[in-house]
Amino acid sequence: MRKKNAVVFLGILFDRLYVLRDQLMHGGATFESVVNRKQVRSGCQILEQLVPAIIYVVMQHPNEKWGDAVFPPVPE
Repeated sequence: MRKKNAVVFLGILFDRLYVLRDQLMHGGATFESVVNRKQVRSGCQILEQLVPAIIYVVMQHPNEKWGDAVFPPVPE
């Protein structure tokens, strides 16, 4: 972060958010548990700021090639 390398910083941030997501989805942080609550709150605060910013960037650049959908729709 001191070198202001945004790519490295965002890579670390997303890796840590993904670990937090795994804990929530796979039972490492369960309903009404006190384990990891501070991290869950911090992750939510980060995402509250980050998600609208990402949506804004995507909406401002509709012709940009963002890559294939990770989970493309299945034809009927």
